[in-house]
Amino acid sequence: MRDFDSTEHDRRIANIAQMGVVEEVNYKNPPKARVRVGELLTGWLRMGTGRAGDAHESWGYSVGEEVLVISTSGNMAQGVIVCALANGTNTASAEARTYRTIYPDDVTVEIKGGAVNITAPGNINVNGDVIANGISLINHVHGGVVPGLALTKKPQ
Repeated sequence: MRDFDSTEHDRRIANIAQMGVVEEVNYKNPPKARVRVGELLTGWLRMGTGRAGDAHESWGYSVGEEVLVISTSGNMAQGVIVCALANGTNTASAEARTYRTIYPDDVTVEIKGGAVNITAPGNINVNGDVIANGISLINHVHGGVVPGLALTKKPQ
């Protein structure tokens, strides 16, 4: 019996943290995924997120995404997906002092050098006003308005 206990202990220690690939996703609340770790296909594991309280994120993992699964007991059935891992297939571009999020459908949000840039193939909708250098998009006025084909001055 001693050999079995030792082998089981070693197996559990080895299974505390494993890298794998998401094979199946269920986006119903709470979102879960099945992960292929070597030859093993896990059961449905909870997906970790950066925040899950009154401020929260909702962004499920994708099929084919490499992830890290942690199981404090060493039993993968009790594991959770804690993060995604950048690899050759799914790269992450890292730069100092740059925060970049790339969403599906070619939408990118980048904060770099104090500037916020949003790139989207479609519309960007805002509920509420947009203020640029103190000028309201909704309530600004134009000077130099002349009937006809003349152009107005910059908004005030």
